Amino acid sequence: MARFNGTMVALHSPRMNGRGKLMFSRAVLLCLFLVLSSLPVADADAEQQSSEKALREHYDLQEGKRLYGEYCRFCHGEQGKGHAFNVTPPPADLTSPAVQRKSDIELAQTIHEGERGTAMGSWKWALSKEEKQYVLLYIRWLAQSR
Repeated sequence: MARFNGTMVALHSPRMNGRGKLMFSRAVLLCLFLVLSSLPVADADAEQQSSEKALREHYDLQEGKRLYGEYCRFCHGEQGKGHAFNVTPPPADLTSPAVQRKSDIELAQTIHEGERGTAMGSWKWALSKEEKQYVLLYIRWLAQSR
């Protein structure tokens, strides 16, 4: 006898013979096995998807860093502060709240078209849409890492 939700439940019947007890035990074990074996599979799938996403993000960030180094670092500097090149007006501090408040679309537009009245030129012919997204990801990362 066992108590389940305040009710006494017979786990076996005195009338259940040896074969009945064996079948009952097997059914309980099978149910327990099915429930327990399904849990780690779900966790493993979620963990694999999470690690694949982290790997993609790491690759995208590394590609953004490479492109930033090639196209942006000369003016904006290693840390994105805009101190690298002596021009007037000075290059934007990419880590500043004013720049980081801009939407991804606004920043991508600036990378694509340039900024009128500044030394920021257009990169529409040099960078693909995907490459601009990598650079944008890296610019966002620069602000978070400061």
